[in-house]
Amino acid sequence: MSHMLRVVLDTNVLVSGLIILGKPRELLSIISRREATLVLSKEILNEFSKVMRRNKFAEYAKEEQVERFIEDIESIAEITELKSQIKVVEDPKDNIVISTAIDGEADSIVSGDHHLLNLKEFRGIKILSVDEAVHMLKKT
Repeated sequence: MSHMLRVVLDTNVLVSGLIILGKPRELLSIISRREATLVLSKEILNEFSKVMRRNKFAEYAKEEQVERFIEDIESIAEITELKSQIKVVEDPKDNIVISTAIDGEADSIVSGDHHLLNLKEFRGIKILSVDEAVHMLKKT
């Protein structure tokens, strides 16, 4: 393979990666071993931080765990500054993920969000489920 895959993780994948053992955690593990380049934006990290402060997630991760997770993610990620104002889907948070992928020159977006997954691809950027991404990265 000529270059390492550049991957944007949607907020829902980051949340799952923190609180659930399984494929999302496996995907983060693959990325942390530098088998793919993680591309994020401050906007995605801010959204993740907000989501993790919701009451329904409080039982899964304490504030310190969330902060440590963000620090760990930032230490392995390339943080992209958003310049694009993409409006492809109804949810502005989904558009931020797409903008991050475009501005960060990502090869793929990994999401659990059906609005994004239904697109399958946008401007040559593949939109994959966690399972698809893990399978693809294990082959490389």
